[in-house]
Amino acid sequence: MAELLNIGELLDNIDMESYLDREGVTYKIAHGSSGTQINIKECPVCGSNSWKVYLNAETGLGNCFAGDHPPGENYSKWNFIKAWTGLQNGREIVNHIKTVAREMGWRARKTTSVEVVYDQTELKLPESTELPFKGRNLKYLSDRNIDLGTTGFFHLRYSKSGVFWYRNHDGEIKYQDYSKRIIVPIFDMKGELVSFQGRDVTDKSERKYLFPPGFSSTGKHLYNGHNALGAKQIVVCEGVFDVMATKIALDEEMSLRSVAPVGTFGKHLSHGSSEGEDQLNKFIQLKEAGLKDIVIMWDGERQALLDAVAAGQMLKGLGLVVRIAVLPPGKDPNEVAPSVVRRAYWDSIVVNNRNMVKLKMLAAKR
Repeated sequence: MAELLNIGELLDNIDMESYLDREGVTYKIAHGSSGTQINIKECPVCGSNSWKVYLNAETGLGNCFAGDHPPGENYSKWNFIKAWTGLQNGREIVNHIKTVAREMGWRARKTTSVEVVYDQTELKLPESTELPFKGRNLKYLSDRNIDLGTTGFFHLRYSKSGVFWYRNHDGEIKYQDYSKRIIVPIFDMKGELVSFQGRDVTDKSERKYLFPPGFSSTGKHLYNGHNALGAKQIVVCEGVFDVMATKIALDEEMSLRSVAPVGTFGKHLSHGSSEGEDQLNKFIQLKEAGLKDIVIMWDGERQALLDAVAAGQMLKGLGLVVRIAVLPPGKDPNEVAPSVVRRAYWDSIVVNNRNMVKLKMLAAKR
């Protein structure tokens, strides 16, 4: 019961406009007798793309009014997120929701904006300064032990007062404010820009992360995946700063410099896309390019270990050797010393039938 109540609180704090921006869902704002509504172009359940989905902007409750939609299936935040992500396992949905809530800063719901979503065709980064700047790093990054070389490698930028411009459904020019945010570019497996994150550095913003409305969902990609092509070994982390911390830890040890870190933007792997636009397909591309060995290094909490095992079994099915790295309880790679990251890598446990009991016992002690 406590878990259900916690999930209810998390869902209450997920702003649906922010979530749709994060996932690249095409929508617009409508106003009616029942208040402000989010009108979504494509229904993730029946596939109708005729703007028949309406969700209440505050509660996330709503319906699809397409004629071929299954009767009696109403939307809630939970149902919409489940349908959109394609996740069937309840625990995976919960972890996805937790990831999104963490990105949004675990803050109370904001007042619904009247802003409507774009009809944008070109992705341009907000006006920002390339980092490092004049040989100096941003204090926010230095405080998190992100060095100059890593900052440059991941093409990080700082937006002092930049905005992201787009055209809304009515043809009006709108913008999204990226002031005082680190811009983290996200590239596809070809190295082409497909999205970006804007991370607030003041810790005062209602939205910790911003995503460009309507562009590719981060859950379809592997962060730093394009730099992992050709690597025989990779480490799979969760967030972008975990990937950076892991790269620093690996680069400090000469024998590990050929190991590439990638990020999944959460503790589950997207799969099953009919177009192949999912994370599992990205791992297949890495395997075809020479990948043989994967170490999953998500955070050290109990459920993260269980999720890592589930993801590991999926990746093992591709013919890869998969191991699970165990970090200190409740810690992720960005919260421990580089030596701890390396030790977790070296001590990682192979995913096989014999080790299933061992891994589950480790998780149970968390």
